[in-house]
Amino acid sequence: MLSLVLLGRFVYSLNWFIISPALPDIASAGRIPLWALGLIPFAFFLSTGAFQIPSGALSGRLGAVRTYVIGLAVLSAGNVLLPLDPSAAWVMLTRVVSGVGSAFFFASAAGVLLGLYPERPGLMMGLYNTAFGLGGAGGLLWGTVHQAIGWQAGVALGGLLGMAVAAVNYGFVRGVDVKGRYSARDAVKMLGDRGLVVPALAFAGTWGSYFAVGQLLPAYQQTVLGSGVARSGLETSLLLFSSIVGGLSSAVYDRTGRRKLLMLSAGALAVLPIVLIGAMGGALILPSLVAMGFFNEMAISMFYAFVNDRVPSGAAAALAMINTVQITLGMLFFPVLSFTSAVFSWEVGWAVLGVGSALPLLLMARVKV
Repeated sequence: MLSLVLLGRFVYSLNWFIISPALPDIASAGRIPLWALGLIPFAFFLSTGAFQIPSGALSGRLGAVRTYVIGLAVLSAGNVLLPLDPSAAWVMLTRVVSGVGSAFFFASAAGVLLGLYPERPGLMMGLYNTAFGLGGAGGLLWGTVHQAIGWQAGVALGGLLGMAVAAVNYGFVRGVDVKGRYSARDAVKMLGDRGLVVPALAFAGTWGSYFAVGQLLPAYQQTVLGSGVARSGLETSLLLFSSIVGGLSSAVYDRTGRRKLLMLSAGALAVLPIVLIGAMGGALILPSLVAMGFFNEMAISMFYAFVNDRVPSGAAAALAMINTVQITLGMLFFPVLSFTSAVFSWEVGWAVLGVGSALPLLLMARVKV
């Protein structure tokens, strides 16, 4: 059961990032201008955030396992449909479809893992996010597939793989009922819990900047630095590979009494390297990605463990709520980065992203952990 959930998380992440190395080609085919490039991932995250809490209605009715399986299938179907028409409207629509599937998957699958090993929340969230890191790296490395067979076939192939894994999960785990079932009402109630909402706001920049870099860095490398599709995906994948180690390192959360300081330090170290991406003609991209990936995944995994500690009986609903908050704010970094880069320069865009994503961490000053 554990391995199948993690496999689902892997392919779920792969289908998030499989678009990234192909973004410039998708934009070119659909005549989408550079300043609007960030709107493609923005559409995905908009629907992901909007359906986080409503997905609780499906989880409450069908159970956590069936809900995450449906989510993986819908997410993947959006990628299968995307190459049928390169127009901006169709690309945005299919990203919205995939975002809905993403919302159905996240909280339910996380709740299942926490239910399997409730005494090890730090380790479970570390494994959950490690699987995400591996899948995301695979999605970025998928640039080699795009380069070999074209982005249309490459994106569709990733979607078909996701649908196959969803079918396998359904076949083997549909009868299992563990912690993870929750209602939309539960998640809405938690919007009134300042002890959850304020930390969610504090780490919104940490969350959003990670995905802004992962989704848009290949476009910078291709359009400014002259990298090819495969190379830009390969180099950006360091962000995800380093996050794997960071996710596993979150197990230290289970063994320390200074959790607030640990979370805050990791959050700051996760975003500050972003300002170096545009420096020295891109010479600092790789070390910046390594530092950012490691500390980001460590910070977010510990934050998810903190959420489970605060509301152990309602972790799935709480994760849906905090993901809604973080996505709602974090997704704004996509159009901010692409617009700032188009109007001024990519160097200015990276600096704005790094500083802007660090400021919300100040909210942690009054949070009790």
